[in-house]
Amino acid sequence: MKTSESVLEFLRTQGFCPEVDEHGGIIFKYQMATFLFINNDEDTDFFQLTMPYIYDVTDDNRDLVLEAINKTNSNMKVAKLCVINESVWAFFEILLDQSPDVKDIIPRALNILMGARKTLYENIS
Repeated sequence: MKTSESVLEFLRTQGFCPEVDEHGGIIFKYQMATFLFINNDEDTDFFQLTMPYIYDVTDDNRDLVLEAINKTNSNMKVAKLCVINESVWAFFEILLDQSPDVKDIIPRALNILMGARKTLYENIS
């Protein structure tokens, strides 16, 4: 089974309401936040879950936000934050073994991304 199929099945069995976008990505909500699993079925060893649009970047706050991103990235494991289209996105990225179990990966990924967002907000304020 492809990783994207496993992710979709896991989310449905856990009561999420995932939607598949036009690129095969899986969008779902968790604790009032939006998440996007990026379909990398051509690279079966790569798992990427994102938390998009977690903070708006403007000309007025760009330096502060970039400094906070750098500080957050240097203290987080497996997560990275970056600016995409004037918004901060958080990424959880790992390499998978030959028998990945998404039911173990996804809950931890969600917690890490939520923690990265919290740490970013703390570093901004």
